[in-house]
Parts: sequence; C-alpha cells; structure tokens
Amino acid sequence: MTTFPELPTHIQLRKNYELTSAITHALSQFIAETNPFLLFNGLLENLLLLTESEYGFIGEVHYDESGQPYIQCYATTNIAWSKKTRELYERTAEQGMKFAKLNTLYGEVLKTGSYVISNEPATDVRSGGLPHGHPALNKFLGIPFFNADIMLGVVGIANRENGYDEPLVEYLNPFLTVCGNLIQAYHNNQQRKIIEQELQHYKGRLEELSNKQLNGFDGHDIQEMKCLDNGIPIELADGYTYLQQHKSLLQHNKFVSLTKKESLLLFLLVSHRNNLVTYVQIEEFVWTNIVVSESSLRALVLRLRKKVPSFEIKTISGIGLSLII
Repeated sequence: MTTFPELPTHIQLRKNYELTSAITHALSQFIAETNPFLLFNGLLENLLLLTESEYGFIGEVHYDESGQPYIQCYATTNIAWSKKTRELYERTAEQGMKFAKLNTLYGEVLKTGSYVISNEPATDVRSGGLPHGHPALNKFLGIPFFNADIMLGVVGIANRENGYDEPLVEYLNPFLTVCGNLIQAYHNNQQRKIIEQELQHYKGRLEELSNKQLNGFDGHDIQEMKCLDNGIPIELADGYTYLQQHKSLLQHNKFVSLTKKESLLLFLLVSHRNNLVTYVQIEEFVWTNIVVSESSLRALVLRLRKKVPSFEIKTISGIGLSLII
C-alpha cells in the first residue's frame, strides 16, 4: 500500500489541490445554503472522490436520555439493498439516518473518540457484523471531529481498494476541521464571519496550488507527455490541446487547471466529440454509484464552460451535451 508521503510530488500536489478545492466549495456553499443536508451531501460526495471510497456517511454526535452517544447523519450514500431499506432511506432523507449501535466499527469511534481503521472488517472483533443483504464492507475508516474537546461528529467511509492508513487520516485533517466548523456554524450563526475568513484563506491556498500546477512543468515535460499520449494529442480551438491519456488540457503549452469532476466531464465530451453524450452517461461516469441532483450537474457544466468559454458545448434539451469541434 502506497502511503500519501510516498506518492510522487506531482500527485501529492494534485491531491492537495483537490482537497483544498472541495473545502473551498463547501465553505462557499455554506455562505449561500441554509440546508445542512444539501451541503453535507456535497461534502460526502467529494470525500468519496478524494479517498476513492465506495460509500460513507457524515453525521453529528448526539446523546440519548441515558447518555449513550449516537450519530444523526447529515449525509449518507444510498446503498439500499432491499425494498425495506429503500423505503427507510427515502423516509429519512430529510432528517437523516440514525446510527446508534455501539458494537460496530462506527460505534468504536463513538466509544473511544479516536479514529478506527479496519482493513479486514470480517475478522475484526470490534465489528458487529452487517445486516442480511448489506453491500460488502471490505475496508472501513471512521474518524471523529471535534470542537476543543467536544466530539461534534463522525465521518465514515468504506471500501477503498488499497485500504486505509494513518497518513490518509492526517491528509483529511483540514476536511474534518471544516466539518466541525460547519456544524458549529449551523448551531450558531455568529460563526459566519469565521467561515468567511476561512473561505478567503482556502481561496488563497487554492490559487497558490493552482499556480504551482500550472507552472510546475517545463516545455520538455509537456512535449514528453504529448509523445506518451499515443502520439496523437487532440487539437481544439484557440490553442487548446487535449492529452486524452493523461486527461489533461493545455492552452499554448500551459496546463488549464480543472477539478476532478470537470476533468472527467471534459474527457467524456472530447472522447465523444461531435456526438451526443447523454446526461445518464455523464452521471454514471462522473458520479459513479452516487445519486446526483440536476442542479449539481448543471453547476458542473456551467463551471466547465466558464473555464473554456471558446468551446462549443451544445445542450440538447432534456437529453445531454455535445462538444462541437
């Protein structure tokens, strides 16, 4: 298993950029969005992409009348495996699911206040097993987040192919801090100024990382990447070149900074240039195994259009998109 510090520098830089981008987007959403369920579902979606995990949850810690902790979820991946669980998910979509079993891996987080890594849950004595028909749980990471010494919530993610480790927990620390700040801010609107200040900090950090990405390669590196790209880089309008194998966009031999989802959408459009790409295809490719709202899809298309305004991305109403070259 390759840990974060062992990754090549350019991959560490890209992952830090993606993390900072996710945090910046969440803080921006908080300024405009009053519904925490919408905000945290977006956060969970980004967390799964950042960690290459299959499903997960983000929730706030509460205590019942007997003082036992439980998790009231703001966001959960829809992994319903039966009619009964589908009905439960739909019924609790507005108020969030409740996780209250302490003889589980997430329960261990609640009991200890520490993160839990389990790369073999089936034989882990801390695991209480799974309900009949539940999708496979091959790997698990549960991390609490705090305000001072008070545990505010828990993040749980599952089934990262290469498993979970401590460097990944450290990498996610800024994400967890933001989760805690957002929950506090929803409880206390006076925190809004703190969130706005933090947003400006991360916007500056995002710009810094973006500049490093854009300026981190010289002409020789770019030419070598073009040669490795099957020898056929795709020439587009206004000096743009697309390296399909690397999923990279250049303009006049300089990298254009794209988020992960923007990059996936552009790859799909370029691969099917001058042909229709349906919204169903986009959802399945960009948001694998995640239910996505129409507004999220529209927002992604709008962001990509703003970054490449000279591209003719044609909308076929109610059906999909086409990149005209």
